[in-house]
Amino acid sequence: MLFSVMVGFCQNETITKNFTRTKTEKIDFSKIYYKKTGKKIEKNEFIKLVKNNPNLQIENIIGIDGEIKKYLVFFEKGKKSIKNKRNKPITKGDLFPNFIAKTIENEKIQLKDHKGKIIILRFELEANTFRFKKEEIKQIDLLINKIEKKEEKIKSIIFFASNELDIKEGFDLQNSNFELIPNSLNFHQKFSITRFPTTIIIDKNGKLVDYFKYMEDINLNKLIKE
Repeated sequence: MLFSVMVGFCQNETITKNFTRTKTEKIDFSKIYYKKTGKKIEKNEFIKLVKNNPNLQIENIIGIDGEIKKYLVFFEKGKKSIKNKRNKPITKGDLFPNFIAKTIENEKIQLKDHKGKIIILRFELEANTFRFKKEEIKQIDLLINKIEKKEEKIKSIIFFASNELDIKEGFDLQNSNFELIPNSLNFHQKFSITRFPTTIIIDKNGKLVDYFKYMEDINLNKLIKE
């Protein structure tokens, strides 16, 4: 599923980004800059740009914590609508970028704190609809539960686009190994995730092993021994 980004105006000229089926986020006018020059764009100037330039593009600069640090504005020929410019996907063998995320229990998770473990990152949309592939999470949990001293060897995390309430309503798996991160669309964009669900494995050295579509392709024992 791709994120489509549109710009809408209310009576007070609020500009929002609409992420298809999941989220509307108000743009923070204090964070808008020209990509080419680095010059800050004031609110009134940006509103005029949006109204008058069909080829206006916006690139989100997303920080380590999943928060948008800057919106970079630029122009591209042949583009008919405003959209978010996506990052290139992380490739196999590359170091996975560090991140800091908060769980629904308000606990902080930082990737670099778990170096030496196999990291399982799962990217999901809604937690309380058919889009949540609950049976696949059960399969991964079964794989993890077969590992001796699993807490010392594996860290598993789900990045949901859903909010905390929807996750608490929809995630009813008992004794799951997964930490649950709400409101994670910015992380989805930061890591260039366009297919849902997506499962990523990071090795003990912090490098991306692969993107996994089928759970039977995941061999945790082999990864732990490597």
